Amino acid sequence: MNQKIETYIEELRQTVTVAGLNYEVWWTFKEKESRKKHVDTMNTYSMFFQTAIHAHFVALLVSLYTLYEKRKDTVNIPQLISMLEKYHPLPKETETKIKKLHERAAPLWKKVAFLRNAAFGHRSNKLSVSEVFKNVGVKPDELKELCEVTKKLMNEITHTWDRSTHAFNLGSRKATERMLNDLGELKQVRSKKSTQNL
Repeated sequence: MNQKIETYIEELRQTVTVAGLNYEVWWTFKEKESRKKHVDTMNTYSMFFQTAIHAHFVALLVSLYTLYEKRKDTVNIPQLISMLEKYHPLPKETETKIKKLHERAAPLWKKVAFLRNAAFGHRSNKLSVSEVFKNVGVKPDELKELCEVTKKLMNEITHTWDRSTHAFNLGSRKATERMLNDLGELKQVRSKKSTQNL
């Protein structure tokens, strides 16, 4: 059972990391100030950026959904907690902390689940995609918060399990900004060359 718990921990850490990386790419593309700065570049490659924005958002939702789904045949946080309760009971203080973090995550995850189940993983025949978004009312900060709460939750679990924590220090925002800046500079160079060739 210890090996199974270790496997769950490793996979869930990876899923939290993937969610965070996709959030940062998506939000760098979507955030107002970033878009204002890079609008010309993004318009030059509009189909790429439209597709990338959609892809990173869906990848974010799928990762976040995976973390908290309640199926018994998948790797998820509720199953990890259940295994720990059964085979390695947690101290009461840790249980309380985990419960509070889980309670913070639950309403945010419900929004993610609704989006995933009605607009992306499945397509509701009762609501349009815009109606799904309107009904759920999810904000970008809430998606970020769910990522951050989940990191804390996982570290609370693992610190009790084997005294380890995970840094969750991989980020994609700077790389995304560098790519946008590089594309912008390339666009300017091409523009100067075409002007010189006239």
